[in-house]
Amino acid sequence: MRAGLLTLCVLVAVAIATLDATRATADDVKPRLVQSYDAPAGDPLGDRLRGRAWTYDSAVTAVARAQTGDLDGAGALLDALQDVQRPDGALEGSYDLTGRDGAGPVRAGNQAWAGLAALQWRALTCSGRHDRLLTGLARWLLAHRIDDPRSPGFGLVRGGPDVTWASTEHNLETRAFFAGLDAALSGRAIDPAAAPCPPGLDGLSPAATSTLRRDVHDAVARLDRAIEAELFVRDGGGRAHFGQGLDDDTRPLDVQALGILWLVGQGRADDARAVERFTDKTMRVHGRRVDWPGASTKTFIGYRPFAAYGPDVLWMEGTLAMRLAKARLGSSVAELDRSADRWAALTAPRAPLQVNRAGGEDYHVWPAAAPAAWLVISRSSFALLQ
Repeated sequence: MRAGLLTLCVLVAVAIATLDATRATADDVKPRLVQSYDAPAGDPLGDRLRGRAWTYDSAVTAVARAQTGDLDGAGALLDALQDVQRPDGALEGSYDLTGRDGAGPVRAGNQAWAGLAALQWRALTCSGRHDRLLTGLARWLLAHRIDDPRSPGFGLVRGGPDVTWASTEHNLETRAFFAGLDAALSGRAIDPAAAPCPPGLDGLSPAATSTLRRDVHDAVARLDRAIEAELFVRDGGGRAHFGQGLDDDTRPLDVQALGILWLVGQGRADDARAVERFTDKTMRVHGRRVDWPGASTKTFIGYRPFAAYGPDVLWMEGTLAMRLAKARLGSSVAELDRSADRWAALTAPRAPLQVNRAGGEDYHVWPAAAPAAWLVISRSSFALLQ
């Protein structure tokens, strides 16, 4: 037990250091957001992306900091996101590290994760410092639902203002955000591990609070029905899966992890285990080597990003999300933890690598902010996704 606790303490310390390290810039302007990738110098694509902060990465880093007790660090990231929030309530897809030069696309999942981070901070502080951020994000997401009862996917949130598709990932994240916001507005505990805070949000009148509470409460119920009817699939033989989105049966890893957490939160352990079996059968990988100096003799286990197509890489961010889902289901995660510990040690004190080898346009053997954050989140008490 003491050895396990020591390992966890070391991992948390390394993760905090890497989360801080991702904020470094080459000039004297103080960074406010998290650098998403620490690409090697001279990499053509990396040179273009260096100094960019994807909104999702800053949001999950804020969650991770809050989970380690760094409420000041988490709050500072949320301050920066609130400062760059658009008048319509949305956040751009990325910014430079100072919060300027916002660039799209604007996507529902980014908004939901920023909201989850703000809710986690609020649950631990009972402060309304980021309530304007929460209110704007909620109104934007509510405005982008499929609101015609005759339409397929009624109740789901579209991916963004420029698309018609609805992503399972985005909708599971949005559902979690709305459920947490409903708790905040009602004065219930946002996080089961924290005490309830007074009901409502700063800046909202009683009438506006009542309206927003009714809207998000209704949105959760609609989302639960639509996710069940349109996005969850029973395969038979004790297996089940979640598709990538409305009328899209591609099967991504992160969607399975989020779906398991949704099912666990609903008390549907049998269905959650059916998704776990499908994911372990189709996406778990073993004996993977890493294209990184000094790693040629080491092998790792984890998960690839998709069940049936896409790059055949070990994707650490998704692996850690799956680790969280399996732990909440009560499954053994010891082997995954040992592999993740060794993976993080490859690049410490820099952030953990995104993947074991390059694959396509989206997967790079670079230290990255997302796996650094998920290294903490996957072993924390974070419960809002349920």
